[in-house]
Amino acid sequence: MKKLSRYDHTQPGAIDPAQCNGCGVCMLSCPVWHQHRTKALTYCGRNRAAIGGADEDDLAPSAAACILCGSCEPLCPMGIRTQQSTLALRRNLARRGLLPNPRVARDRKKPERAAASRLIIPGASLRDNGRIISAVLRVLGGEAKLHADDGSDLLLSLEAGGEVSDAQIQEYLAPLEGVPELIVADGLMFNLLYSALPSPKSMLPLGPALLRDPNVRAGIKSTDFYMIETRAYNAHRHAFVELYSRLRRETGCTTNLDLQRVATPTGASCMQHREGLKTIISIEEQVKWLLEGRRPARIVVEHPDDLEAFSRYTKLPVVHLAEVAKP
Repeated sequence: MKKLSRYDHTQPGAIDPAQCNGCGVCMLSCPVWHQHRTKALTYCGRNRAAIGGADEDDLAPSAAACILCGSCEPLCPMGIRTQQSTLALRRNLARRGLLPNPRVARDRKKPERAAASRLIIPGASLRDNGRIISAVLRVLGGEAKLHADDGSDLLLSLEAGGEVSDAQIQEYLAPLEGVPELIVADGLMFNLLYSALPSPKSMLPLGPALLRDPNVRAGIKSTDFYMIETRAYNAHRHAFVELYSRLRRETGCTTNLDLQRVATPTGASCMQHREGLKTIISIEEQVKWLLEGRRPARIVVEHPDDLEAFSRYTKLPVVHLAEVAKP
């Protein structure tokens, strides 16, 4: 396994946040900017403020506002890993009690070594939805198994700015050694594992894994709006943009990719909404933004949190990607 120095460790090719030139391009796709038009609450705003000498205390409202969707990262001309930078800032603020600190359960049992050729790490939202899990397992076949430990406690600590040690991450990774293929439903978990595993090429987000099945692709219609899970896609756009461009060409569906091919979120997967914390992002406004100018007959989502968001704020039928597979 790779030697870790926390998840915010600079990845190969990344440029230090201090190299931010303040161009503001990253704000174009930021949900916080879209809803509030306040630069100080964006990644560009807080990063330039820090470069200019602002104290971390001054940056706390901006760090708390971020939903970690990663939509700013693909647009940065300097190649800054914005999600990792924001997580590092949150950790510094949380140590000083300047961020909300949701309760994180630590009584998890150490899982046995996973014995499967294809292992699904479901995340909390998929784990709690038996109907969708059944559909996912049908598509991925009998060799696919659910991992007993979805790592949700690690992710909550990470997102909240809590301390997640290398030892804790290595303990979580140990049972995954030797598994030929990992399929990860939660985008933040995918990003964490990608930075830690020695062979990340043997791992896929759930959406791309399901789209390998021709019956799934055949079930997507030209009248569908297809909602890509944003956290994994935006952090690894170079690996997935052609997949979704091809999907759009072949099926005629529309997606949550903008002209720059950045994935726009609903915000439903962020810690603030999941944990009932104060947030300035309206999921309803995000849903309206995503569907503005579009008249789909159906919504197809990769992530259960987005299914809940569209079900709540639209009258359209909403299904998970695994459920569209034609028999």
